[in-house]
Amino acid sequence: METVPSKGRPQAVKPPLYRRLAGDLAQDILDGVYAVGSVLPTEVDLARSLKASRGSLRQALQLLSDWGLVERARKVGTRVVRKEPVAGYVQRMSGWGDTLGFAGDTVMRIDDASDVFEPDEPGLAGETSSSGYWLQLTGARHLPKHAEVSTWTRVYVSGPLSGIRPLLRPEMNSIYEVIEQVYDLRVTRLRHKVTAIALPAEAAAVLSLPEGSPVLEVQAWLYTEDNRLVEFVRSIHNPALYSMEFTTQSSV
Repeated sequence: METVPSKGRPQAVKPPLYRRLAGDLAQDILDGVYAVGSVLPTEVDLARSLKASRGSLRQALQLLSDWGLVERARKVGTRVVRKEPVAGYVQRMSGWGDTLGFAGDTVMRIDDASDVFEPDEPGLAGETSSSGYWLQLTGARHLPKHAEVSTWTRVYVSGPLSGIRPLLRPEMNSIYEVIEQVYDLRVTRLRHKVTAIALPAEAAAVLSLPEGSPVLEVQAWLYTEDNRLVEFVRSIHNPALYSMEFTTQSSV
């Protein structure tokens, strides 16, 4: 599966509006603006106060529901049920921003950073690094303010782009955004591959699951407009804590 943004000059990817709205509302809930047990204002009033469309607001409220912060019921409204999100995550992909959204919605904990010259990585077959080596980052992902790990992940960055290393922090959202900023380039093409696999030993301890358990593996290749590989990512997800939802729409 490949995804490309709309035509025109590539721009830095910003989170979709509904994700920003969800983040603001989640922060309000955490800060006690909306207490647990209270009902949020009506969609009309909330959309007006946030200066957003009701469509974007509904998507934001659905995301809050996915995070376990609210429950929605007809004739009742949207009730706050907890202050902090549960560990589970639903990645919805209906556009370019959504497709790259997982990195922005979760936090990557970097456990190891090393230079590898001949990585034993099938996903890099046919790909080359002009420097002869790759920056390999291994770690795990979790929701912000939630310790439970949902994803084991390994990222490969081509050697010529490894100058980002001094800018890496123990925990951060996305690697590709740092590359874009440092090297003034833009990701314009994304290829995904989703596979059901048996959990390998190297990820089993991180996910606290038995080796060989059925899990979901997602591979992603991020390219620039001139077809340079910016980043390759292999992520292994705990199926109890992660799911993907695709939405497509005909252009006809």
